[in-house]
Amino acid sequence: MWFLVLAVGAVLVHRAHAPAWLGALLSETPSTEAMLAAYFLAAALVRLAIRNARVAGLRRLARRDARRAKVPERPALLDVGAGVGKGVAEVLVGADILGAAIATLAAFFRLLWRSTRLDPSELARRARERDRKIVREGRRAATCIAGVGLVCAALAWAPWWQPRVPRAVAYAASALPALKASVVRATRGEGP
Repeated sequence: MWFLVLAVGAVLVHRAHAPAWLGALLSETPSTEAMLAAYFLAAALVRLAIRNARVAGLRRLARRDARRAKVPERPALLDVGAGVGKGVAEVLVGADILGAAIATLAAFFRLLWRSTRLDPSELARRARERDRKIVREGRRAATCIAGVGLVCAALAWAPWWQPRVPRAVAYAASALPALKASVVRATRGEGP
């Protein structure tokens, strides 16, 4: 997607003329090639900024998983608080209903605390997938930058190749019937 956006931008820059304020600032108006070169550099910087933002997000996830991989100790304060609360409730009320509720609440908090830890194999799988995504994002960015560079180069060299394309197409079209006839002769088993 970014390649299409940046390539369309290159075509628009190629078709556009230099702004008047830029022409007034410079002694000569910039050539199309110079405008395309400046656009290519700006497009490369934009694509690299996008890549850096995506990689930073993946690295943030890696740090979060690293924090979750550490085996936290059981929250001792939670256990002590629940035990004291249960004991006080049993003494004051004389019934075990409130104590059971406090113990259930403490077990629920322990379950929540443990659910933040992940299995080491799951963490390793996520790390491998994240590394693959980082490499893939780098390749996409490099491919996009190279593609936009090729589009900019093709547009800069357009005065050279545009007159030659119609002649090449006409030559290929004229050679097509002869090629077709030779393929037909070859399939029938006839000689050249």
